[in-house]
Amino acid sequence: MNVHTDPLVDEYLRRLEVAAAGLPADRRLELVSEIRGHLREALRQVPEGDQAGVRNALERLGAPEEVAAAALDASEDSSTAVGQLSGLAVASLLMAVLWFAGIGAVLALGFGYRARREIRDSSGRKTGTGLATAGIILGWIGIVIVVVGAILIAVHPAR
Repeated sequence: MNVHTDPLVDEYLRRLEVAAAGLPADRRLELVSEIRGHLREALRQVPEGDQAGVRNALERLGAPEEVAAAALDASEDSSTAVGQLSGLAVASLLMAVLWFAGIGAVLALGFGYRARREIRDSSGRKTGTGLATAGIILGWIGIVIVVVGAILIAVHPAR
């Protein structure tokens, strides 16, 4: 059975498009296309002209308004979700600021580079790239301070 020729299916899809008006245009088209595909599959087993079978297939999907509301809720959840701050990024910055005679600077570098990799691989679920970068920069500054201090001590030993 062709999905586009049944008036019940056409009415269902029209109601779905109206109910999904709050979604971004690309997501609305994707939703209607997905539902159209589900209907096409479900109606393959329904004999031509079997209105009861068409109604059953539509009822299994749920009311168009409910389908659109679920899609709208999912869209709002994903668009308003704020990524979780990376603990490694925070640790990197903390170690860099409180560098504990050079050991913290080394830890800041390790945590910072791991945090940036973790954030990059999280697909937006983690945030804190700026903190990790600041920890890396301060970590390198801490390393330079320790190295320069060691050189100065070696060149000018205490008398």
